[in-house]
Amino acid sequence: MRVLIVGDVHGRHRELAASLAQAQTDYRIAAAIQVGDFGFYKPLFSGAARIRYPVPLHVIDGNHEDHAWLRRALLTGAARAWRLELNLHYQSRPSLITLGASRIGFLGGALHADRPQKHNWLSGFPNYILRRQREQAVTLFNRERPELIVTHSCPTRLGIGMRAAAELRPSVAEHILAAGFDPGPEHDCGEVELSRLWGELTYRPRAWVFGHFHRAHEATVEGTRFIGLSDDLTSPDRTWVIWDTEEKLLLRCPVDPSRAG
Repeated sequence: MRVLIVGDVHGRHRELAASLAQAQTDYRIAAAIQVGDFGFYKPLFSGAARIRYPVPLHVIDGNHEDHAWLRRALLTGAARAWRLELNLHYQSRPSLITLGASRIGFLGGALHADRPQKHNWLSGFPNYILRRQREQAVTLFNRERPELIVTHSCPTRLGIGMRAAAELRPSVAEHILAAGFDPGPEHDCGEVELSRLWGELTYRPRAWVFGHFHRAHEATVEGTRFIGLSDDLTSPDRTWVIWDTEEKLLLRCPVDPSRAG
C-alpha cells in the first residue's frame, strides 16, 4: 500500500485534491497524509468550499489553524461528518492508525514564529504542543511502536539541521523566546516538546516526517530518517514523498513518472 505525504496546504484544498488524484493515477496511492497547516478555518468547510478527497486523507493540525473553531467543531461531531462526506480524517493529539502493515503515529501543533501564541486556556487546545499531549504521545508510541511518526514541526537540538529563516529572527525573539518557549539554536531549531518526545521514546522509528518550514530537508539521526516537506503543490519539478506500508520505507518519486530513472 502506498501513502502519499504532503506538506503545508494553508487552505489550498482544491489544489491538494487535484494532487491526490494525480498521484492516485500515476502511483496508485491508496491514502494520503498531510502534515499540518491544512487550513482548518470555518469558511473553508462551508458550502461550495467543501472538497471531497479522492483517497482517505489523514490530517494533523499545524500552528496556522483556527484552533478555537476546530475544537468546537470536533466537540460537535464534525470529525465523523468530515470522514463520511469529505474523506477527511482528522488525527488528534496524539493518535495512531494502522495503514497496510504500518503503524503511524501523529502529534499535531507547533509554535508560532510570526505572531503571538494562541493559548486557548479554557479549551486546552492551543497552537503549540502541550506537555500532557507529549506525555500521552510517549505512552502511546512506546506501547504501539509506530514505524512512521508525523508531526507539524521537528524536534530541536537533535542534529536534524533545520535552519530558522533569518527574516523571522525578530519575531522569534518576540513571540517565542520572550513568551518563555525554547525554539532551539538557529541552525537546529524546532519544538522542544518534540525533542522531549524523542528522548523518552524507548525505540527509534523508521522515519519521521514534518512540514512547517516550507522547504524540503532530510537528515538521519540514530537510524531514523527525518524528512521535511516543502509546501509546493503545483511545480512540475516537485517530487512526491510516498510511504510504502509493506516495505516500511519512504520513497521519493518525481511528480511526472516519465522522469523516473
